Amino acid sequence: MSLLKQSPGSADISSYRDQHFKGSRSEQERLLKQSTTLYIGNLSFYTTEEQIHELFSRCGDVKRIIMGLDKVRKTPCGFCFVEYYTRPDAENAMRYVNGTRLDDRIIRTDWDAGFKEGRQYGRGKTGGQVRDEYRTDFDEGRGGYGKIVATKIRPRDSL
Repeated sequence: MSLLKQSPGSADISSYRDQHFKGSRSEQERLLKQSTTLYIGNLSFYTTEEQIHELFSRCGDVKRIIMGLDKVRKTPCGFCFVEYYTRPDAENAMRYVNGTRLDDRIIRTDWDAGFKEGRQYGRGKTGGQVRDEYRTDFDEGRGGYGKIVATKIRPRDSL
């Protein structure tokens, strides 16, 4: 049982919807409203499952953590899914963990309609997350420059 207090409204469902969801919009809405699974984004590629468990277990009993992986290299690519046993524990995580700092990064949490095998892999063309392919800044925690940008930088350009 969690010791955290609940504050009304802070665990509401966001406007984001997974465009790859297999099913109707109303089915997705129904699943999101009863889900015990959270999508966690903006993680460092170096954040471990143990660190995630340490943080999220403060809100309740974590059933499982599924680390997001680059589909080519099978290495972490900056996201994961955290599944709780109960909805109230997941709601606490939405209220209290979203926007906190983990591994020197501000992490984002959002409701997920439920993990299905295969969703742990990045959807980008190069195997990771799409957002990391087009990023133009240098971000050490997410592998340096964006992958598409990095291929356009010649060695002498980076000096």
